[in-house]
Amino acid sequence: MMEKMKDKRIYHTYNPDDGYPAGENLYYECGKCDDVLPSLPEDSVFCSCGNIAIDVDYGRVSIKNHDAVKIFSKTSED
Repeated sequence: MMEKMKDKRIYHTYNPDDGYPAGENLYYECGKCDDVLPSLPEDSVFCSCGNIAIDVDYGRVSIKNHDAVKIFSKTSED
């Protein structure tokens, strides 16, 4: 019987003055509404409270409260 693999989050530090990191395995987590957004979405996305917005047409990430945002990657854990 196979067990379901769990995702483990690895949190990364970032400096908003240097821009926002993006990658296939990077996600933005909003500490206000707990939504998680992919850093490279196919369409523009916003978290529920509006703290994080990713506009793919302009290639822009907008964050209102940086202290309430964490960036993480996922790794599979047995």
